[in-house]
Amino acid sequence: MTLIFLIAAFLTIPLIEVWILLQIADLAGLLNTIGLLILTSIIGALLVRREGISVFRKAKNEITQGQMPEKQILDGFLILLGGVLMLTPGFFTDIIGFLLLFPPTRLLLRTVVIKRLNSRISSPNSYIRNGRVQWVYSERKDETIEILESPRVDDDD
Repeated sequence: MTLIFLIAAFLTIPLIEVWILLQIADLAGLLNTIGLLILTSIIGALLVRREGISVFRKAKNEITQGQMPEKQILDGFLILLGGVLMLTPGFFTDIIGFLLLFPPTRLLLRTVVIKRLNSRISSPNSYIRNGRVQWVYSERKDETIEILESPRVDDDD
């Protein structure tokens, strides 16, 4: 299902982008459309920088307190993805990129991603603790160990 979704996304997103670009160019003119694309890329780069620095500082604070910055790691990935989408020419990807750079939207998406990962990782033999997958090996083998007695040998001989 994931492969089919990716193929569909790679085929439909460029078509959506071209259609939106043609509609906006028809309304605002070609030069204004190009200028707007450049402006959204610049604004996106500034937002990526600001949000990235903020998340980096939060992660650094958690690390100095001896905690694992799992939320900040996921936020950093979402900011990176948002930045890539902002630099991709087109208004559709810019909108998705802006949503990924907006902290409340990231919070919502982060909770969805964490719940989904927890459900996929959870199995009878694993659980997540402190952001890490812990594996439980439940196989028990009751083996009796036979103790052999032997005479003591001294090395002084």
